[in-house]
Amino acid sequence: MKKVLFWILAIVITLGASVYQRMTGPTNPKYVETSIAGEDYRFKLPRSGGETDCSVVLKGFGSRKMLDSLGMSADAVMYWRKYPTSDDFTAVKMMPADEGFTAFLPAQPQAGKLEYYIEVQTFRKDDELSLKTRTMLCYDDPLIIRFKGDVPAWVLIPHILCMFISMLFGAYAFLCALANMPQYRRYTILSFVLLALGGFVLGPIVQKYAFDVYWSGFPFGSDLTDNKTLFAGLALLAAVVTGKYRWNRWVVVVAMVVMFAVFSIPHSMRGSQLNHQTGVIESAK
Repeated sequence: MKKVLFWILAIVITLGASVYQRMTGPTNPKYVETSIAGEDYRFKLPRSGGETDCSVVLKGFGSRKMLDSLGMSADAVMYWRKYPTSDDFTAVKMMPADEGFTAFLPAQPQAGKLEYYIEVQTFRKDDELSLKTRTMLCYDDPLIIRFKGDVPAWVLIPHILCMFISMLFGAYAFLCALANMPQYRRYTILSFVLLALGGFVLGPIVQKYAFDVYWSGFPFGSDLTDNKTLFAGLALLAAVVTGKYRWNRWVVVVAMVVMFAVFSIPHSMRGSQLNHQTGVIESAK
């Protein structure tokens, strides 16, 4: 019964940590809530792009049917520039579509970033020159979007599975170590092996496809994703090599706390970033 309970707790801990990490990362879509002409809207704006132009959609606002129902007309303009630079912003008129006003951000080289914001104006239906409202989305704090290369499924899926199962086994080992159940040693070793495979073998291959670098953590850079993997790997290694000592279970407890603490750091923080002036991929500051 205790084993079943521990597995359930391990699954809950792992899922909670995984969801939190993904939801708080800087490349996840940004949800922006605003009011336009007295109506409330919640837009999902992208912060990660691939090898093609990235669509930005004001979903729910900008279709002709919707505007007609509100008795008004509207314009939307998206402004973007390369990041980090002091270039002038380029204005792109957003076009009406069934889902809402739509425009495209131009694809960038691997690890290239853009920053952008949106201006929305509404006009009275009987006089399109008569401004009704003007709404700025992310003007004071423009959104930053990073572009990456496409990662093939044959390496991405095993990488994700290895990292997830490593955390799952680590959570189970942590609970078993607290209860002084001998299974903790076996699952500590399995957690370490999967972390080594997912983080230090498959991870660099994923990053090479995505950002054209194998490793941008210590000692080559300050990428937090790479560095937290390194830190967790060292903690688990200490737990494995001290397995013959009686006090090893406490090393395991500390190692697993360290692993989940570092993996709670949002994914892609201080990740690879293209220097548009030099063309060199660096770690974001």
